[in-house]
Amino acid sequence: SDSRKKSFIETIIDISFGFLLFLPVNFFVLPLFVDQIVSQDVLGMLTISLIYSTIAIARKYTIRRWFESRRKKHVY
Repeated sequence: SDSRKKSFIETIIDISFGFLLFLPVNFFVLPLFVDQIVSQDVLGMLTISLIYSTIAIARKYTIRRWFESRRKKHVY
């Protein structure tokens, strides 16, 4: 029932899942933008940021909804 402890657990799970998720994303996304990274192209950097932000929003939303459904069931 300690909300700080639950928030900490959710944060650790979110960051761990994000780390594991972005390892393969880095492998596939970054090579597509090698030329833009080398030339420091602003549009390329914005595109990379948009891709990562979209994935992060989806990840965070999914994890937040999962924890909320568990809270309603009093599981954790």
